[in-house]
Amino acid sequence: PWSRAPRMFAEPAGTGTQVSGAVVLRADVTTAAEDVTRRWAAVLAGTALVALGCTVLARAATRWVVSPLRRLDRAVGELAAGLPPEHTPPVAPPGRRGSASVGGPPELRQLATGFNRMARTVTAALEQQRRLVADTSHQMRNPMAALRLRVDALHTHLRPSGERTYTGVNTELDRLQTLLDDMLALATAEHRAGELTVTDGSGARCDAAEVTLTQYRLWEPVARRAGVRLTAEAPESVPAACTDRELAQVTDILLDNAIKYAGDGARVRLRCAAQDPYAAVTVTDDGPGLRAEEIVHATTRFWRSSRQTGTSGTGLGLPIAEQLLTGRTGRLELTPAQPRGLRARAVVPRADTEGGPQ
Repeated sequence: PWSRAPRMFAEPAGTGTQVSGAVVLRADVTTAAEDVTRRWAAVLAGTALVALGCTVLARAATRWVVSPLRRLDRAVGELAAGLPPEHTPPVAPPGRRGSASVGGPPELRQLATGFNRMARTVTAALEQQRRLVADTSHQMRNPMAALRLRVDALHTHLRPSGERTYTGVNTELDRLQTLLDDMLALATAEHRAGELTVTDGSGARCDAAEVTLTQYRLWEPVARRAGVRLTAEAPESVPAACTDRELAQVTDILLDNAIKYAGDGARVRLRCAAQDPYAAVTVTDDGPGLRAEEIVHATTRFWRSSRQTGTSGTGLGLPIAEQLLTGRTGRLELTPAQPRGLRARAVVPRADTEGGPQ
């Protein structure tokens, strides 16, 4: 039917077995071919319209079903990060967060309602716990300051035999003050890590090499007074996908631990390097280090090695550093150094030229 050439038809003519001639018919099929083409085009067009309509209806139905699931998934992520989730009620009051109607099948609306009840309970418990730690740290500062003033005021009335007790009280006050500061820092780090889990923190950028050298200059006199030799090594520039304040805090924790626990006469090496696709700040000491079974517990809150009972500390430094690095999709690596000592390595993603992680 698609041929437009004339068609020839022939039929023999005669009587019995004798053929006396033939009838030849020449037909022009152009009109018929055009008619067939139009009809097939109409059929195909109708089929395409039906398929397009079915596709549009399928997409609308899929969106109707999947849209509440996406919002529910986002709310689950926020809840897992410890943030107040965006509630997804079937019909939320206008003007509030998550006020758009969720829609969807009745089963999904019921699931969203049940999730909201659970989310409110869990979020309230997490927020109360976070506030308890932060408020406790804040509220105890004033009594601590007042207690220290009273102890100092009593110093002038003490007998020489009471000097040892006075020194011990001051030491315990210092330890308690450090503990409160570390608890507040840990609560802040955990909250920040939760925020970064579900928010876009890709705009953060700093020069890890510059931070490393800055912290070296701050800690070198401290190390010298402790009898520790501190050296630093850093290239010209190592862009890291975190803020300079976060990286400086992590570096301070690692240097403080190394200088404190390495001991007199030890050597501590601070090094920054680019290890695609990461930026790494490494602190290595040749002190007593940690055994393999101790490294497993090193980032546990309030854990301290039994061999370091005579050294000041709260056991919260490494957990704080780990939380800060986790918030930036980084990690804290603790490994034994050779021939002795400990190697602590803070790893964060490298930043590209525009500031985002690679």
